Amino acid sequence: MTELPYLSLIIWLPVLGAVLLLFVKGDTAARWVGFGVSALVLVLFAVCFGAFETHLGEPQFEERMPWIESLGVSYHVGADGISILLAGITALMWPLALLGTWTIVSKRVRAYQVFMLLMETTLMGVFFSLDLFLFFLFWEGMLIPMYFLIGIWGYENSVRAALKFFLFAVFGSLLMLAAVITLAFLHHQAHDVLTFEMAALYQLSIPPEVQFWLALAFIAAFAVKVPMVPFHTWLPDAIVLAVVLVKMAAYGFIRLTLPLFPDALTELAPLMCAVAAAGIVYGALIALAQSDIRRMIAYSTISHAGFVVLGVFALNQHGIQGAVVHIVSLALSTGGLFLAAMMLVQRRNTWDMEAYGGLWHTIPVFSAFLLVFTLASVGLPGLSSFVGEFLILVGVFQQNILIAAVAATGIILAAVYMLRMYRKVVFGPVTKEENRGIRDLSFRETAVLACMTLFIIWIGVYPNPFLRTMEASVQKLLVQTHRLAETPPAGMTSASIETPPAGMTPASIETPPIPADPAGPSGLSDQGGTAGPSGLSDQGGTAGPDATLEISQDTR
Repeated sequence: MTELPYLSLIIWLPVLGAVLLLFVKGDTAARWVGFGVSALVLVLFAVCFGAFETHLGEPQFEERMPWIESLGVSYHVGADGISILLAGITALMWPLALLGTWTIVSKRVRAYQVFMLLMETTLMGVFFSLDLFLFFLFWEGMLIPMYFLIGIWGYENSVRAALKFFLFAVFGSLLMLAAVITLAFLHHQAHDVLTFEMAALYQLSIPPEVQFWLALAFIAAFAVKVPMVPFHTWLPDAIVLAVVLVKMAAYGFIRLTLPLFPDALTELAPLMCAVAAAGIVYGALIALAQSDIRRMIAYSTISHAGFVVLGVFALNQHGIQGAVVHIVSLALSTGGLFLAAMMLVQRRNTWDMEAYGGLWHTIPVFSAFLLVFTLASVGLPGLSSFVGEFLILVGVFQQNILIAAVAATGIILAAVYMLRMYRKVVFGPVTKEENRGIRDLSFRETAVLACMTLFIIWIGVYPNPFLRTMEASVQKLLVQTHRLAETPPAGMTSASIETPPAGMTPASIETPPIPADPAGPSGLSDQGGTAGPSGLSDQGGTAGPDATLEISQDTR
């Protein structure tokens, strides 16, 4: 795996495809180029994933080279268990989305393919960046293709929706830019070295009051794109790529907010959990009142995004793993639901639920797939959303029973509005003549939805491969967050914060901050320091379970 820069190929290959599209003539050729490039990215990712070592919490496949040396900026990319899962669902969904919208997008097809490929590059860049400045560039670069995708290929009021989204996003990004620069200067002040390396910034000892304001800046940027209430008002009119933004923003919370500002979480985590729980119920109630399928999906996305944020700020293994699984599930279930709805609207040209009815009799294949996506969105056991929501609720229950109870009502409401939509669209007699002649799904459409369905069932029935992939990375994240935090978050039990992740001793949580030369990926340290995930240390440091056993045997 060292011969080729696989991560750079995954990131930049879509850009090469976008350049190639500028010289392609004809809509069909443009579609094939876009699909082919995204499929090649999926193949490259599969090679990386096959060589990924799940027991390591450290980034793998790292590539690093100096870029702007005077500012301490480097091109540094790598993949850990969290980022590789989110990049993986992106690599999977992109060719499926391009194939699924093959005939749905009929205007400016070449431009659509170009912007979709550029969007894929920015997403992969966000997930793989290990330099904070590089992360910010990819984060901001996403605004350009997103603006045009919403403005040109959105629905009614698309230009207004694109402008509204752009203004919201720029506001949050300006705050994040100020915080990024501040972090770099704080590191320069402490160590006389200007750097944007995430690993170095994680080790900064920042006063809690400064952490609080820097954390707010990052939270504002991510909250706009999740979106969290009350920053959600752009979403109903710009639903086209909402699930994409949920992935990016949730990853930002996990990768940056938690390890950079652990002390600030003592005040902010309970508040974020409360706001997320309120957003779950709010989004579900508004979705319940919708008769427009598109707007119902938009508000259900707000509700589901609340679960993701709730899991992240539960600050424990169950919550964070549940949040990542739920992000993957959202891409499949909500993405599949919206794609299926687009296929239906292409045939009938209306989003109104009341315009349908009796579709099980006329298009049974479509109705069967719609049922799977509906039940997945509800959180039916055996389907993907159940795994994420269950883990999140378990994690939150350990912290605050009341918030967990409020969030659980969102699942009940989801069942009400989702099954209500399905009943109106699919069941009952065919009362409108226009619905009698609707053609069922083509082979291409069936293949796309079947692929999504397969992954929904796989994650729901056997989630262990996905959980195991990120387990070591989540443990490392929690050790970093809990070790540096001075006190447990207000309103949360100290026991829940001090309970170490699975496979770690309390000593590994309570040790002093990581020294300048920390242990490598295996958790071994030649001299001194703190034991890594395996709990082992050659000399000094804190002994893990295995070392304790050795000592007891020697004593005997």
